[in-house]
Amino acid sequence: MSYVQTVFITGANRGVGLAWATLFSKRGWEVIGTARDVSDANDLAKTGAKIIDLDVSNQESIFALAEKLKGQKIDLLINNAGVYNDGNLEQITPDEMVRQFRVNCVGPLFVTRTLLPNLALGKNSRIVNITSRMGSIGDNGSGGYYAYRASKAALNAIAISLKNDIPYPVLQLHPGMVKSKMTNYEGDKTPDEAVACMIKVLDKYEQDPQSLNGKFIHRDGFELEW
Repeated sequence: MSYVQTVFITGANRGVGLAWATLFSKRGWEVIGTARDVSDANDLAKTGAKIIDLDVSNQESIFALAEKLKGQKIDLLINNAGVYNDGNLEQITPDEMVRQFRVNCVGPLFVTRTLLPNLALGKNSRIVNITSRMGSIGDNGSGGYYAYRASKAALNAIAISLKNDIPYPVLQLHPGMVKSKMTNYEGDKTPDEAVACMIKVLDKYEQDPQSLNGKFIHRDGFELEW
């Protein structure tokens, strides 16, 4: 009997996360997807995914994963859940900074730490963080977006530390500007189109994980500046 890979996707009930779940389901993978509100995950349910409630901004919700997934192997972890707000210098508030940091970088770190035993049960286990080019310090030529830029830059820094601290490769992947609820449906690609590009990167990652370990990669496959 052939081995069935398992993917765990945070924020899988809409947008890019749902597109990931749909694609992997069609490929015959076991899909585990999360949503803050499982009653808002009807489209995810249609993919055949196992649905788990998870609020990545809530410590207790993250730590509860350990019991919910005890003994469950994970071959691929996709930290996809994120928030975005375009507050400028005059509009940004401390509360908004903290909110985006909790979701965009603190959440992925502790989800990853919590699921290390599950990754240990998988084969060729690997991690993908959905980050953003806006987290690039060297590529910031337009300013603004203080909380989002800073939180994604912090996620990138966390990824490099994880690369050095855990035995699983970690890839930072930029999906581009995607038409989704998070971006008010502004963007140059739909979630399905963006994932169709990114899966080519992930296929390479599966075949040779170390080649992309600790890299910051655009959906089209080229390396981005930190």
